[in-house]
Amino acid sequence: MTFDRQLLISLGLTLISSVLILVCIKIASSIHLPYFVTPALAAGLGFLEPRRGWLLAVVQAAIIWLGYMIFVPTATDTADADVEAFGLYGSMILTFAGSFIGGLLKRGLDKGK
Repeated sequence: MTFDRQLLISLGLTLISSVLILVCIKIASSIHLPYFVTPALAAGLGFLEPRRGWLLAVVQAAIIWLGYMIFVPTATDTADADVEAFGLYGSMILTFAGSFIGGLLKRGLDKGK
């Protein structure tokens, strides 16, 4: 695996998408918004990097977790904290699934050409 310009651009997009996911986790009153946004953004990352999408998924999951633990203020209400935690850990799992699906889609479309 080589670090080229395309991978650096994809890592920048991964950072942006991770911040969007963190915002969705924090503002959502239920898990539906983060569980919709995360696979869509992760599929986009897998589509951008069909062979190295796993690396982007690992980076995104790490940024989501670290960003939540370091930068996001914790909820004071127990119910809100539970929803945020469920959204956080579920989004980390959905990142891998979405990236895998996006990579499969891109490889399938490239094979048809």
